[in-house]
Amino acid sequence: MAPRWGRIADSKVNTVIATVAWDQVEPTEGAFDFSAVDGLVEGARSSGLRLVLIWFGAFKNASSTYAPSWVRSDPSRFPRADRGSEPMETPFSYKGSMPRPTLSVFSNNLFEADKAAYCRFMAHLAETDTQHTVIMVQVENEVGLLGAGRDRSGAAQAAWESPVPESLRKALANSEYSFDSTLADDLRPITSSDASWADHFGDGNPAAEETFMAWAFATYVGGLAAAGKELLNLPAYANAWIGPQPGQDLPGNYPSGGPTAKMLPVWQAAAPTLDFLAPDIYVPHSAEIMAQYATPENPLFIPEARFRAGDVFLALGRFGGFGYHVFGLEDGREGNQYSMACEAILSLTREIVDAQRDGRIIGFALEQNEDDVVTNFGAITVSIRNAAKLYTAMLLDAGVVLPPPPELPGETDGAAHGHTPGDNRPFGLVIETGPLEYLVVGQGALFDFHTADSVLEVDSVRELRLTPDGWQESRLLNGDERLQVLQGANISAARIKLLEVSRG
Repeated sequence: MAPRWGRIADSKVNTVIATVAWDQVEPTEGAFDFSAVDGLVEGARSSGLRLVLIWFGAFKNASSTYAPSWVRSDPSRFPRADRGSEPMETPFSYKGSMPRPTLSVFSNNLFEADKAAYCRFMAHLAETDTQHTVIMVQVENEVGLLGAGRDRSGAAQAAWESPVPESLRKALANSEYSFDSTLADDLRPITSSDASWADHFGDGNPAAEETFMAWAFATYVGGLAAAGKELLNLPAYANAWIGPQPGQDLPGNYPSGGPTAKMLPVWQAAAPTLDFLAPDIYVPHSAEIMAQYATPENPLFIPEARFRAGDVFLALGRFGGFGYHVFGLEDGREGNQYSMACEAILSLTREIVDAQRDGRIIGFALEQNEDDVVTNFGAITVSIRNAAKLYTAMLLDAGVVLPPPPELPGETDGAAHGHTPGDNRPFGLVIETGPLEYLVVGQGALFDFHTADSVLEVDSVRELRLTPDGWQESRLLNGDERLQVLQGANISAARIKLLEVSRG
């Protein structure tokens, strides 16, 4: 990390998500080495950054490759998950590949060993991180079981044949509205008696098997979070490998039991100590995923995502999000679009936070098939339009044909995951700053304001210029300059003031 901290700080982010691996800090049982943790904290602190640390304990991406050798080499003490005789096909595997170790979440020995290490980690932070560089902890990573809907190891089968937990039965009976309707229908039998999972569902019920695994993983992760908070009361969360998704239709194709959207109420009932549950988003329909996780009970935080600048504005403006982090941040090309978005947004931190609280903010990212988005600030309707499409059409009417815009530069430089294109969508934020006054930031958008009671006209448009001291007033825009209030290829900002004219 030593040569990377300066580059990361120059990218204008304010927080880095980094990892702490169980096998690295406890290579021998009971012998701990936190020098890697100390290096992360010191590197971030000296660069003016905050840290969110991920505990890679027994589970990472639905396998157990970060568990220490002394854990993985002792299956009698730490049993493996059993997928049954016909495991499902899973992502990121191929014919003839070596197996990835997957420990059973139902092993009490595993929980106690993982908890002991996690607690030593949290105690070490409490003792050494006196400047509060670390602001949150993610407990485990993308947990769940791949290859089967449920674990069939000895301890797991015993749990399957035991009564459904009373707290889950009560959660469904008392808060059924919080459950996905199809899941509630599948699980409804558990409210009628205290019979076992097996008695209620038998074999082959995907919803029941995923819920069974979700309860187990949530109990495990929530138990670690609760124990850690007794030593250092930092916010703690769990992240999700989302599912179902294309090509991953059933639990087991994606990690069964992780905090997927349908499993949120199960996780919330089993792990109340977790402050929120967070989606990792690599799919194109990001707004749909954000909407599933942004609820009054679950503030939106995105710990892993592609370099896609427009999604940051969506998360903050439309869904009230408080954090967004790209995967492979250190691979970002100097001056990449995501960095520009971070700088623009962080320079408006107070305005954004206040507007989120008061409901005075809109976030947008127009997809290719969208020409506009219509929304409201009270009685005022705002139409957010694709400026490039409108401008091209208007010039075409005048006999001028514009060439297609050039492709944006890639976001990354030498990333292991290959080329990541820039985001060419119109995107940004609209913040109501006063009566008939708005602050807009983003790219490629044009705005029209209407109200039923009177006629609204643009009174003035003041361009803003980003400086080391934040956004400062620049030119007054008028005439043709107003045909693209937010520039098409760069993130820009402006203040729009309207004039209200009586219809009489």
